[in-house]
Amino acid sequence: MKIKLEVSTEKYNEIKEHLTMLGFEISDDSEFVFAERNIYPEYISCKKDEESCHLPVNDIIYIESMGHNIIVHTLHGEYKCTDRLWQFEKSLNPAEFLRISNSVIIHKKKIKRIKSALSQKFMVTMADESIVDVTRSYYYLFKNEFGI
Repeated sequence: MKIKLEVSTEKYNEIKEHLTMLGFEISDDSEFVFAERNIYPEYISCKKDEESCHLPVNDIIYIESMGHNIIVHTLHGEYKCTDRLWQFEKSLNPAEFLRISNSVIIHKKKIKRIKSALSQKFMVTMADESIVDVTRSYYYLFKNEFGI
């Protein structure tokens, strides 16, 4: 069985060795995750131009779901991931990341501007100048988060 490890760097090799002896295969593209509580990943596994890479979490501007595709936006371009948006929401540090719609999670430190829109919405300009919408379902959560 394949599993993905999300544990501190100090414990990674020890846990990997133990799980491998028990017959588990450690793989970043696994659907199942073995995670340490309150430890958030420093990088995520994704692909750019069909090449696998480890993208530092601090480089993420926002994560977007488009159909079955997950696109991670950075200043260096777009990356595709196999994880689902709800998996990112659970694994990323909530002090740094916030879900603002059914299809977008933003990095709070990468916000440039917040503009009010009609019908209980906000338009958020991110560090790469892209504009993402805070939908009505997430309006009050967003408003409370930023004290607006």
